[in-house]
Amino acid sequence: MNLDKIIRVNDLLLAVYRVILLQFLWLSVTLLGGVVFGIGPATYALMKTYDRWLRLKEQPPMIRQFFHYSKERFRQSMLISWLIGLSMGIVVTNLFNAGSWFIQIANLLFLVALLFMFMNVYSIMAAVNYSSIKAILTGSLLWGFGYLHYSIITWSILVAGYLLIATYLPILIVCAGVSIFGLIIATSAQKIINDIHTKSAHAANTMIR
Repeated sequence: MNLDKIIRVNDLLLAVYRVILLQFLWLSVTLLGGVVFGIGPATYALMKTYDRWLRLKEQPPMIRQFFHYSKERFRQSMLISWLIGLSMGIVVTNLFNAGSWFIQIANLLFLVALLFMFMNVYSIMAAVNYSSIKAILTGSLLWGFGYLHYSIITWSILVAGYLLIATYLPILIVCAGVSIFGLIIATSAQKIINDIHTKSAHAANTMIR
């Protein structure tokens, strides 16, 4: 094994370590906040860490930075988590309690729409300087449906991947279930950001000409 392969293996092992550590940091902040007050800030901190890792190539001390990020936009991230939970709860309840198959189908489609709408909300918070919750939700909506192909591919990977993990390696869900989910969402968001920058650069070059 040459030096390049050793470096690649070392980088891979470090990445796996970071993903597993992020899982336990997310769980710690969520539990410290009593779940209801902690899950939003913990999820924001997770996506902020991934944004800095994937987009800016930063690798600061993870534990200290994670707790710092969890307090950075505490109120907004908490309120957004409540909104997501309430919306999902209403739709899922209607889905299982609907009196006809037509209403069930309608609620199922609405559930899919909500998943697309909310999937990038914490990535938006981490990467874009939107100050209001309305702007954050609008941006997430535009990312989710404006880049629909990324949304479809991302959720297909998530569903298929978690089915395989649950079947063949269920312990991985305990060790890194949430952090893997966040990594896949963050990777999709990073591709959207790259596309936005590419289109902006192309538009600027066109105007110059």
